[in-house]
Amino acid sequence: MANQGGVGVELIDAKQEVFLSPLSNEHVSSISTTLCSMDPWLTLGYTPDVFEFYLLRADAALTRYAVVTYGTVAGVLSLRSPWLFGPFIELMALFEEFQGKGIGRRLIDWICERYESANLWTTVSSFNLKALKFYSDAGFLQTAILEGLIKRGWDEILLRKKMTAPK
Repeated sequence: MANQGGVGVELIDAKQEVFLSPLSNEHVSSISTTLCSMDPWLTLGYTPDVFEFYLLRADAALTRYAVVTYGTVAGVLSLRSPWLFGPFIELMALFEEFQGKGIGRRLIDWICERYESANLWTTVSSFNLKALKFYSDAGFLQTAILEGLIKRGWDEILLRKKMTAPK
């Protein structure tokens, strides 16, 4: 763990100055508003209050981080563990201006390094082709289609990345 500005943070990528910082109340409002203006959440009709509740509610199995680069909040990461023999990425979002810079891939690598598990899981909206390509390129395979999971007419795709099982 590193310390940046008095807040415990974890260095993810020194070259791009990417840190994971424990999610604070001060991050939540701006993150929630930004996420609702982006797909898939825009298409699915999410509102900032839904995200605020999700990001602030007590949940011992969920770890939430602000993704920070060069001192700016660049996105959010929420990991559920334990799940099915490995962590589940409930939410990983980089704001549009931070996409395509390798940060998301580095987050996946960090999760794989941190969790000694057989699997890494996530879901992606079926219409979110950019995210599907990202996860496919990162080694995730489609496991199941969850019809209408979040909203009628839209499917979520359960993805799995096989990792090295703990010894």
